[in-house]
Formats: sequence, C-alpha cells, structure tokens
Amino acid sequence: MFDIVEFLVKRGKKEHGVAVRTLATLLGATLFLAGIPAFVLWMGNVFMRQPVMLVLSARIISGASFAIGIPWMVWAIIWQLVKGKGTPVPVGPNKHFLQNGPYRFVRNPMMRGCLLYLLGWALWRNQWGSFISTIGVEVLLCLEIKFIEEPELAGRFGDAYRKYKKETPFIFPNYIRNCLERNKIFFETIAATLLSVMAITVSLNANK
Repeated sequence: MFDIVEFLVKRGKKEHGVAVRTLATLLGATLFLAGIPAFVLWMGNVFMRQPVMLVLSARIISGASFAIGIPWMVWAIIWQLVKGKGTPVPVGPNKHFLQNGPYRFVRNPMMRGCLLYLLGWALWRNQWGSFISTIGVEVLLCLEIKFIEEPELAGRFGDAYRKYKKETPFIFPNYIRNCLERNKIFFETIAATLLSVMAITVSLNANK
C-alpha cells in the first residue's frame, strides 16, 4: 500500500535546485493566494447567498484578517526559502529544521496566515456559502498538516521535532491563548454578540 508519509520523507531528503524550488513556490502561491480564494468566492454564488453579518462589520473583520494574515504568510514563506532551503509545498520541504523566526511562536505560521487570509475573503464576500466553504477548506488543510506533514517532519528530524512539537503551539501563539483565558467572559460576550448580529441579519433577509 502506498505510504504518502514515507514517500514525502524520502523526497524531503533529496536536494532540489533553485529552479525546482522557485516553481514549487510559485505553484503553491498560486493555489493559496488565488485558487482557493476563487473557489471560496465562487461557492458564495452557488448556495446560501444570504449575508453572514452586516456589511460594515464584515468589511472591518475582513480587513483585520487580511492585515494580520498576509504578513504571517509572507514571513513564513521567506523564512522557508532563505533559512529552510525549501518551499511551502510538501513535495519540496525544508532541508533545515526551523524553530526560529515565525516558527518560534507557532509550528505552522504560514497556515496561521492562510486561515486568516481565507477568512478575509469569505467575509469580504459576506455570504454564508463562502463562509461555510472557507471553514471546510481550513479544516481539511489542518487535517493534512496533522496527519501528513507533521508525521513527515517527525520522520526526517526525529526527536528534535517531537520536542519542538510538544513545546510549541499548533497555530495560535501562547500569548493569544493566555489572553483568551484571562479575558474569557469578555470574549464570550463578544462571540455571543456577533452570533446575535448574524442571526438578526439572516432573519431580516429571510423576511424580505
């Protein structure tokens, strides 16, 4: 039976030239920066076209998602190319084990940025179809990391990666987690308010 993790471990030990790394990076960038967002926006026109929330609220959250997500993506990609001597694509992974730069905060800084970037597009469209599709895509991407990329990294870097994995959070930095724990009631109130706004928006549009 074909073992994709074993295949990636073996491929990761091979040397890749600048041309291959550049092509892999361009293909990955095209998929994540244009391909997946295009799919998400298209899904907003296919089903559940009702707005998720008020337009102004959606625009503000969308802008914040872009402003936070894009720098994380760019920082992680540059670090992979320059320090890791690899690419953001699993078939052309980093040659060197990265645990500094953006990787000192989270194990997957590029995915952290990508999730916010996709959320920004979904809320810019502000349709339930796009929003639900984005959540689905993000879940699949996280599952791919957990069950394919992380075992591949453990296979290549051994105990060093396992120790790093134990000490470093997956996507959300510890300072965010600590902030959420210290201000649990405040953020629960904000979440309840946003859900109420969404429910009222859907109700108003359903009655039109």
